[in-house]
Amino acid sequence: MSHGEPVYQMLWDCRYCGQKKLLGITHRFCAGCGAPQDPNARYFPADHEKVAVQGHPYVGADVACPACRQPMARAAKCCTNCGSPLDKGGDVARRADVVVPPPGVVPANAPMQARPPAKSSLGLILGIVGGVLLLLVASVLVMALWKREGVFEVSGHSWERHITIERHEAVKKSVWCDDAPGNARVLSRRKEQRGTKKEPDGETCGMRKQDLGNGSYKEVKECTPKFKEVPQMEDRCDIEVTEWRRARTLTEKGASLAEAPRWPAARTSGGTCIGCEREGPRTERYTVEFVDAKDGSSATCEVPEAQWAAFAKGSKWKGNVRVMTGGIDCDNLARL
Repeated sequence: MSHGEPVYQMLWDCRYCGQKKLLGITHRFCAGCGAPQDPNARYFPADHEKVAVQGHPYVGADVACPACRQPMARAAKCCTNCGSPLDKGGDVARRADVVVPPPGVVPANAPMQARPPAKSSLGLILGIVGGVLLLLVASVLVMALWKREGVFEVSGHSWERHITIERHEAVKKSVWCDDAPGNARVLSRRKEQRGTKKEPDGETCGMRKQDLGNGSYKEVKECTPKFKEVPQMEDRCDIEVTEWRRARTLTEKGASLAEAPRWPAARTSGGTCIGCEREGPRTERYTVEFVDAKDGSSATCEVPEAQWAAFAKGSKWKGNVRVMTGGIDCDNLARL
């Protein structure tokens, strides 16, 4: 074995007389009844029961005698139990590797009593909650999509036009310094935590036990790096910067086709001085009002200006209405 890989004896229990914890290399036969060792009965000892292999050369995994199935040393030519040649014998079975984690960590193959109690009801509860949520979502979708045919009469019109007026202002704000705009004036600077970052924080080490197949096993130390979260400090700046901000909104409204839509009169100073004003975004909305011929309920549709005037007052239209909300399917109206 190479340096740093200690070798220890596997243990085995006699299935005939019940003798426990026999040594894999020293006790090729049971000390209680003389029965031959069963390689399938070998197991890794607990750490406090480890017995180091002293001066035993490792020549490879044991060979199972092709005649009597007894384990023989790899260097043997013939079986010492039945005398059969070993040239056609195969390797004995080996135990799967066992990883011993650091203290305080429960290994994945630990007995159930060593593990924290499982919350057996959690899956059932999550399943019930998920089923209820799915039912609620399905109900909402049915209500939202359930429609009936209807006939609707145009009862009125309305329109709105808006112009946002923006003012150029000096604004103070706090930003991360690397996000500050080029025209900003920095008033102060300080360090603040912007987040966290991972830094190396040693290692977590465990031991891997590997069956060598001859009644012994070796231990190999395995380590994985650990990391810790540490604050990430960066520069925070208080700045003053000029920005265009909404100052007010100008509005014009109308309530019939007779009132031609118009934009509000906007008077601005122009320029880019502090306090100067300019026109911002314009928005408009054109609404047609309907009465449901079936129950007399009211509904509205917002339509483009080019279509708005085509809905003459008193005209009748056929379409679909959402049963639960009363809203009209405005995209599929057909004139009667």
